[in-house]
Amino acid sequence: MKNLFYVVEKQLKDVGEVEETTGWKNIIVYSIVENQPKIFCEIEALTENSSVEEIQEYLDNNGYGDEEFEFTQL
Repeated sequence: MKNLFYVVEKQLKDVGEVEETTGWKNIIVYSIVENQPKIFCEIEALTENSSVEEIQEYLDNNGYGDEEFEFTQL
């Protein structure tokens, strides 16, 4: 089983002097290569969607569907 690590950043927009969320998020997924984090992929998704499900969908659609991964949010 391979490990993937991810960070979720909510997208923000300026509304006057206040920042508000846009309803979207960026999911940045990392793998560890030679003891160093390396960006595996970046996914844009609605904030209401599960981040893990979005990552799994990306993997399934990009040739990684047969591999098993463990996900850890940083």
